[in-house]
Amino acid sequence: DAYFFENVADIFAEDDMTIVNLEGPLTTAEDPRDGQIYSISGDPGYVKILTEGNVEVAAMGNNHRLDYKDQGSGDTVEALEEEGILYAYDDVCCVFEAKGIKIGVVSVNEVSQGRAVEKYLEQGIEKLREEGADLVLACCHWGREREYTPEDDQKILGKKCIDWGADLVIGHHPHVLQGVEEYQGKFILYSLGNFCFGANRNPKDKDCMIFQQTFTFIEGEKQEDGQIRVIPCSISSAAGRNDYKPTPAAGEEAQRILDKINEYSESFGIEFDSQGYLAEREQ
Repeated sequence: DAYFFENVADIFAEDDMTIVNLEGPLTTAEDPRDGQIYSISGDPGYVKILTEGNVEVAAMGNNHRLDYKDQGSGDTVEALEEEGILYAYDDVCCVFEAKGIKIGVVSVNEVSQGRAVEKYLEQGIEKLREEGADLVLACCHWGREREYTPEDDQKILGKKCIDWGADLVIGHHPHVLQGVEEYQGKFILYSLGNFCFGANRNPKDKDCMIFQQTFTFIEGEKQEDGQIRVIPCSISSAAGRNDYKPTPAAGEEAQRILDKINEYSESFGIEFDSQGYLAEREQ
């Protein structure tokens, strides 16, 4: 179980909370839903990959959660609960506590549900705030597969999430990297790319990233955000194939991926330095 996240587990161990998009149910169910081209599932025992990899929260709002219908989703929830991993999807939100700070998570599948997810986001963020969340993360499964530029729908929805009170918007689904935007002092990650994903056996583009943000609270009051970092990674530790072991890039390879992230973020006025930190900007 430790194999898959072996090269990133230390990074995940050092932070207060690690969240991933869990792209597919953990179930032994064998009855896939109709009309689904790719039905994804994994053995419920695979949940230990997350535990061994120091992952605390799973975003389940995506277009594969129901590949094996309600049973698949229910089995996944059971597996996560057994390991003490929190989860969110649709109107099911969660709150993780670290160092006395409550971090709320809302997770939606815009790919399948379109604008219907707006109510989950708006009401979810409001509910989390009412429950005392100091921070709220909005996870949005959106965009087009293998597109490097976010669609207008993504850009509009990302800003709405922040207007509704989210502190960070985390995007996934395109399977490739997209840019990072800042809006009202908060950040929108349009797509993290793949990470540890068995359904793409050997994709041509193996670039991805880990995104880190440090939130500072002084006497319970949240300070200005700005401490963000991207860690350029490959989905594989082997160059020509996918060994399902995401690995931080080094040297020229790391710079190549950073250059790519900068290229995609340029139109948003965002740039990362050679260490992956947000570059100083002219005021």
